[in-house]
Amino acid sequence: MPGGVRWNPSHEPFSYWKLCYYYFPCLLFCFGLLVMVLSVFGKLEWLDRMIELLPSSTIWNIVIAVLLIAAYDFVFMKLLWKLLPSKLRQCIPYDAREANESKGDIRSVWDLRKLFAPSRRS
Repeated sequence: MPGGVRWNPSHEPFSYWKLCYYYFPCLLFCFGLLVMVLSVFGKLEWLDRMIELLPSSTIWNIVIAVLLIAAYDFVFMKLLWKLLPSKLRQCIPYDAREANESKGDIRSVWDLRKLFAPSRRS
């Protein structure tokens, strides 16, 4: 990219924002690829029913995509953050600014995993 610095997710500290806008979409993309590969090798009836529900108009497909993106943003960034227990919200920085200020003690996805699934070792 001429004249600009390319964004690299590893240069940004871990935060709830990065979790919602980088990790979850990557997982959804991988799930979509998996569904497409499975649909090539076998008939997935539920996928065929989903495709039949979509409108044939390109404009309506764009409108539906924009609404799904807005719903994702609202649910994950606004609603879910407010529904998280306050103890958990204090452990996770919301964005890069709070992460740079060293808010909370969760610094990676690995730390978050340890919070929900403690190790079995004594």
